[in-house]
Amino acid sequence: MADSKPAAYGATVAAPFAVAVERARPHTKLIGLLALGHFVIDVTQGSLPAVLPFLKQIHALSYAQVAMIVLAGNLTSSLIQPLFGYLSDQIARRWILPVSIFVAGGGVALLGLAPGYWGVLGLVVVLGLGVAAWHPEGYKTATVVGGDRKATALSWFSLGGNIGIAVGPPLMTFLVLGFGAGGTLGMLVPAALIGGLLLAALPLFTREMAAPRAARARREGANMPGAMALLILVVTVRAWTT
Repeated sequence: MADSKPAAYGATVAAPFAVAVERARPHTKLIGLLALGHFVIDVTQGSLPAVLPFLKQIHALSYAQVAMIVLAGNLTSSLIQPLFGYLSDQIARRWILPVSIFVAGGGVALLGLAPGYWGVLGLVVVLGLGVAAWHPEGYKTATVVGGDRKATALSWFSLGGNIGIAVGPPLMTFLVLGFGAGGTLGMLVPAALIGGLLLAALPLFTREMAAPRAARARREGANMPGAMALLILVVTVRAWTT
């Protein structure tokens, strides 16, 4: 009888610890799905430079108009990201993952049907908003489902995006050369497929994100504004030089 209480107490203490350890394991299927989502979102973004020469010829755009289209795409896909990141930190918005892919995919898919310059410009803004919305929520979710393998999870997640940037231009060129301006609608296929899979997987993401507060607190780091500013500077210089 003397040993029964310590044993029960040990079991009580070990149970939450076991849950925390279990939740720290990476969810490889969700990591793979996020990498596919990053692939598709960056395919849509990477395909824009490839379709612009065709749109310039179709709508007799000037070089200044083409430059404005590129500027609008870059501004909406990058400068607004901190706003989406702030919203993602305040309230869990995992539905942004599939919705942003649908938005970006729809924006780029309709470019070939745009009636003119302003139509193209508006669709590029829509595309940029989808790209901007995806990245903060995507990176946050990847770090959580990565468990105690966050670096590995983010590596796969980033790889998906890098491949998407590379695949976007030749894929868009193939679609437009093979099917005309309306070939841009082919971009709806990967967006609908992967966006649909992410939509179906939302309950799994919700379950993984609902870790106990204690376990989550042990995995969270401290805010370091100076280090973050230095990291942003390094990333900016790297992007400028490459």
